[in-house]
Amino acid sequence: MARPARSKEEVALIKSSILENALSILVNEGFENLSMGKIGKQMGMTTANLYNYYKNKDELYNVIVIQGYNLLHDELVESVTNTPDALNKIMALFHAYIHFGVHNTHYYHLMFSMDSPKYLDYIGTPSEDVALIEKQNSLRTLAFVMSVIDEYITDHPGYKNVDSKLVAIQFWSQLHGLISLINSGNLREADENPTQVIEGILNNLRTIIKRGLL
Repeated sequence: MARPARSKEEVALIKSSILENALSILVNEGFENLSMGKIGKQMGMTTANLYNYYKNKDELYNVIVIQGYNLLHDELVESVTNTPDALNKIMALFHAYIHFGVHNTHYYHLMFSMDSPKYLDYIGTPSEDVALIEKQNSLRTLAFVMSVIDEYITDHPGYKNVDSKLVAIQFWSQLHGLISLINSGNLREADENPTQVIEGILNNLRTIIKRGLL
């Protein structure tokens, strides 16, 4: 007797579980060591069954990163929703980005720290389409940050002829370094009050932003 088809809810739960197991392997062992067979073994599923849900490990990887960028984008948007002041919006973005990086360490590592394929690596391959969606989601997040920065720097004399993307990437690199220190435990080793250090750094960034880059 044929097994009845799974409900949409069951399929969604299985796909979510597959993604969780794939993310665990990616973070702990790296992209090169991710395989459909390893995921199946970890879940107690046959490799053949996994292919009913995802085409290959590259699709899995890109879907996970897409989810990560969706989470980050939503958190950034929410952080400024009820903040009318342009400078405070930027600072709210900074706080939200740090919060995401510290509370979603697996996603953050995969999105910003791990040596793993990017869209250009997938051009001409069967995974190009899903990789393009991942790139578009990442650029959507950057574009949103740039729009918030533009709102502040447009009429600021300290940012005359300064590209908002340059400003965004400059502060992004600083926040990324801070998150890396937090997640690695090195900030806690360097100072007995890491929360105070974080707030101090953010206050310094606020001063720099108010002054301008010129």
